Amino acid sequence: MVKTMQFLRASGLKLLAILIAVVLWIQVHGQGVGSLSMDVPLQVQGLPSDMVIVNDLPDHVRITVTGLQARLSGLEHADLRVPLDASGLKGPGVVERALKVSAIRLPVGLTIEKLQPDRLQLQIDRVVKREIAVKPRLELQEGWKAVDVQVTPSVAVLSGPEVWLDALSDVKTTAVLPEAKVGPFEMKVGVESPTGKGIRLVGSNTKFTVRGKLLHKLKRQRGKK
Repeated sequence: MVKTMQFLRASGLKLLAILIAVVLWIQVHGQGVGSLSMDVPLQVQGLPSDMVIVNDLPDHVRITVTGLQARLSGLEHADLRVPLDASGLKGPGVVERALKVSAIRLPVGLTIEKLQPDRLQLQIDRVVKREIAVKPRLELQEGWKAVDVQVTPSVAVLSGPEVWLDALSDVKTTAVLPEAKVGPFEMKVGVESPTGKGIRLVGSNTKFTVRGKLLHKLKRQRGKK
């Protein structure tokens, strides 16, 4: 009798262990394996400070992730980044870099099946500084004219890709709106952001003084008569 009870007790423990294992297996694998596609931000890393990428790169890369449905449902888009290694660049030119799946951090149990695109072409240029002529952007009321207009300082120091700065002949001030009054005027303004990715004003708080004389065209014509 005692042996029978011991046998039943041992058998019951084994059955309980098997039952627990089955339940756990169902919880983990019962939902099955699936896939999920999402757009993940591209993050450029390691770009030398004296170099700049001048061509347009996609803001996001589409990735397809596979794994257990439970893991996929808990995947947070905001925590993901696709790194682009731009280190080791020596000079201007066009290079091609692969996006490495191994560099993308995912929770355990999830894998990346596909990247679109999986390679990117980079057009690299040097970052240089140039003195560029500053021209005033006058906005006058109808019937008014400005003469003897000068800008001080007459040049702005810009930093950016060499290929774009060498092609830039001048930069405009922000709008100059003098009061409609005959006589001299003086205003302090900034400069407009030049068109072109990566171009910036060295000394972003620099102010430019625009001086000149305001004339009314009709009064000037009457005076000539």
